Amino acid sequence: MLAFVILNYNTWEETLKCVGSIFETCKQEYKIYIVDNGSKNKSYQRLKEQYENNGKVKLIQSENYGYAIGNNIGIREAIRDGFDIVTIVNNDVIFLDDSINHMYSFLVNNPDAAVAAPYILSPNGEFQNVPTLKPMSKKNYFLYNTRIQLLTSKNSRLKFRRKLYLSGESIKEEPILIHKFSGCCFMAKSKMLEQVGLFDENTFLYYEEDILCFKMKSHGYKVYFLPNAKIVHYHGLTTGKVNLFVDTEMLKSEMYLLVKYYKMNIFGLFFIYFDRAITPLISKLKHKYDIPLSEYTRFLSETYKHFMKWYRTERKT
Repeated sequence: MLAFVILNYNTWEETLKCVGSIFETCKQEYKIYIVDNGSKNKSYQRLKEQYENNGKVKLIQSENYGYAIGNNIGIREAIRDGFDIVTIVNNDVIFLDDSINHMYSFLVNNPDAAVAAPYILSPNGEFQNVPTLKPMSKKNYFLYNTRIQLLTSKNSRLKFRRKLYLSGESIKEEPILIHKFSGCCFMAKSKMLEQVGLFDENTFLYYEEDILCFKMKSHGYKVYFLPNAKIVHYHGLTTGKVNLFVDTEMLKSEMYLLVKYYKMNIFGLFFIYFDRAITPLISKLKHKYDIPLSEYTRFLSETYKHFMKWYRTERKT
């Protein structure tokens, strides 16, 4: 049986569209778990009015604990209800044609597969959220995922990207073994999710799928990209545009990933922290958004304390 877990935060209209695409395209026996993540508008009431008499939809009201905890609430409920395959999907996603059937059939017919990841299209029809083929090494994290990359040659950067990311030219019709998928939509076996401990609940937003992929790899689970399973992702409707909140949560989550899962030394951690900490200032200079000094100081204080808390915690273990 197949379950869907959808988080809603203030954007109930998008949730209706996402659910509608499931109604229109899903051919399996299924149930949809909508977790309203502490919406500040009337989302919960609107969704309740829409689905309270629909047996295929279960609406769960929660506080806003973020992406990981919110999804885990829905996943645990689905597993308790006996669903052996769970689709985690953002509410700004629309399923196309037989995308659900392709992912579900693949997982059922391939015992070695733990996750099926779809081909993600932008509203303009462009390939987005490109999967990675392998984990990024610590060395490459410094060379190509910080501002040090500006000192590397164009050829070396292109070579790195070709080895790390799935290229459009290599995509045919056959499933492709990958390392990391997008958290906006993927289908997973419940047994795997239970064994790895679901999403790590120490992040609020961002890097959840990176961490999940680390945990899956440590348990020997495999992820496949399915070119025939196509969805459309209307990215950013829930979190909104680039702003200091996004920078804050992204930096907190990235530093947690690097401390807990990459096991980076303190010198590397500090370098990456300061590399990211100047991002809001660069955004200000590029006029992406205005930022008063007091808010930037608060950003530094919050992210640094969070980083050091997890660094000290890991040193004790």
